[in-house]
Amino acid sequence: MVLAIETKSLNVGYRNADADVTVLSGVDLKVNVGEFLTILGPSGCGKSTLLRVVADLLEPLAGEITVLGETPHAIRQQREVGFVFQDSTLLPWRTVLENIELPTIVGGKNAAPVVDGRIENLLSLLGLDGLNERYPHQLSGGQRQRVAIARALLNEPKLLLMDEPFGALDEITRDRLNDEILEIWRRTGTTILFVTHSIMEAVYLGQRVMMLASNPGRIVSITDLRDAKTKDNTCKREDPAIIAAMAELRQSLGEVS
Repeated sequence: MVLAIETKSLNVGYRNADADVTVLSGVDLKVNVGEFLTILGPSGCGKSTLLRVVADLLEPLAGEITVLGETPHAIRQQREVGFVFQDSTLLPWRTVLENIELPTIVGGKNAAPVVDGRIENLLSLLGLDGLNERYPHQLSGGQRQRVAIARALLNEPKLLLMDEPFGALDEITRDRLNDEILEIWRRTGTTILFVTHSIMEAVYLGQRVMMLASNPGRIVSITDLRDAKTKDNTCKREDPAIIAAMAELRQSLGEVS
């Protein structure tokens, strides 16, 4: 069976003239196709670095990594990976519609053709109807992040990487976007890796929660929450099993920070 992501003894970091700087060490990980995996850990433990190596934005120092059964480079060339950052990274001189269309422009001949109605469907799915001619400064923070998500989903990626996409938003907007990204995941079947500093967010969204420690960055635990949720990954934030999982992860996070 082809996995969405598989790593073996993966070391990730940065090369310089004196010596390699290792950020993540000895990462052994298997992520199933269609899985929603959330990633927790203290600052500097390599959460974002892991997403970067999966997206082929950073080469590993050692070990092995495959994405959808191929190299990260091959998957990036096939435009099978979407990336959403903490900052929406919208171009201020482009409208909502023009920002969403951007991957088809910068991708040149390798860009996937836009299917009729795809952008309209994304606008509707993300609650952006009627906003397609607005500019980023005319949108709320939550709306800007919705545009960034729509842009990442335009080419229908098989893998969606999300690096603290809701970290700067207020709690009410964040909760709403959590529900929206879960609905997108259910409808599309896209594999999602979601980095967050919020224990509640990690537990509410993830089928599994991966905890990283720092110095060096490494996996210390993977908590399986599927038995605490319905088959479509639904739960209530006040459910005793969810609260218990949060308490356990909070203790673990304190031990690795």
